[in-house]
Amino acid sequence: MTRHRVLAAIALAAVGVSTAGAQDVSTDPLQCWWRTSTGAVRVGEPFSVVLTCAVLETDAATVVVDQSRLEPSVVQFAPFEVLGGSHGADLRTDQRRFFQYEYRLRLISETMFGRDAALPETKISYRVQSKVGQKTAIQGRDQTYLMPSQSVRVMSLVPADASDIRDTSVETFGDIDQRAFRANLFTVVGGVLFVVAGLLALLALVRLVRRYGAPATAAERPIGDAAILRGVGRELTAVRRARESSGWTPDLAGRALSALRIPATYAVGRSAVASHRSQAAGRGAGQLVLRTGWPKGKDVAVSGPVTSQTVAREVARGGADAKRTAMLDSLAQALNAFTVTQYSRADAKVDDAELDAALDTAFQVLKRVRLEQTWIMKRLAARRRGAVPVETRAWSR
Repeated sequence: MTRHRVLAAIALAAVGVSTAGAQDVSTDPLQCWWRTSTGAVRVGEPFSVVLTCAVLETDAATVVVDQSRLEPSVVQFAPFEVLGGSHGADLRTDQRRFFQYEYRLRLISETMFGRDAALPETKISYRVQSKVGQKTAIQGRDQTYLMPSQSVRVMSLVPADASDIRDTSVETFGDIDQRAFRANLFTVVGGVLFVVAGLLALLALVRLVRRYGAPATAAERPIGDAAILRGVGRELTAVRRARESSGWTPDLAGRALSALRIPATYAVGRSAVASHRSQAAGRGAGQLVLRTGWPKGKDVAVSGPVTSQTVAREVARGGADAKRTAMLDSLAQALNAFTVTQYSRADAKVDDAELDAALDTAFQVLKRVRLEQTWIMKRLAARRRGAVPVETRAWSR
């Protein structure tokens, strides 16, 4: 609406009415004016004539203009020939509606050289519609607005009745709307390109941080910690589905134990051991095989060298809060339950409830370890421990 008000003020200024003085003519139901694209033309030369009208539209009264007679296909401007025209979009302010027609004219005459050719008298019919209720309106009588004359000089600089030797701007409401549309389009495109540039810069920054901020031990590994823990989550989910379908067996407990040892290794401050499958031939027991790389993936064998005794020694060392200590106690019990079941005799009785509780503990430990292995948590932990990365501290033990 602000842009429309500016355009309306420009339109009023074109006929000598300032926005400050608009209140003096606010009672005029209709006000129209001409504007030509040039003040002088040659015979047969096309030029533009723009008709702009300001119509009163308030809550109390509305001016209804018969615009059917103003269409380019209907209107006549003898002795000028109408070549065509267009009707721009209406603009509105609080009390006015502005509509505009642009006509393309030319003059074909052998008797108009060196003379002024005036546009003929143009009558615009309108009536005032007064509102007396929410749904009641009174139609006023038909009235006529007579357009002021406008002349064009034929093969001369300016017509005799011109008030200025400079031609006015030929821009119409449609031209302004097109420019506004292009400006908005370029703004949107610029914003999108700015966001894309920001994302690319952020990606480059992340890669730079990973390259120079990652520990040396992590750079040599064929798979990252996050990918390892995601693989552990998939393996534990597969164990749960197998348990629901066929129950616990020593082999299934062994799969759960191999998977649980990996997050247990991270829980005590160490890193899982990862190597390519070709380098780990013959060492399949206790390992979790993961697929990494794209598009040609490679098999990576991952294992965790942590047992229930290792976790128990970590608890005995102390220094952890009560919540972490309780988590480590549950982890040690889960590791012990899976270990006992895996290496028990084939005819030994399996305690399903104990193994179910151990599997739930495995999921809880995995959830906490995945949070601790995020980049932000690693940086915070390294700062708390004297700016020494977790992996470097683990391998230095």
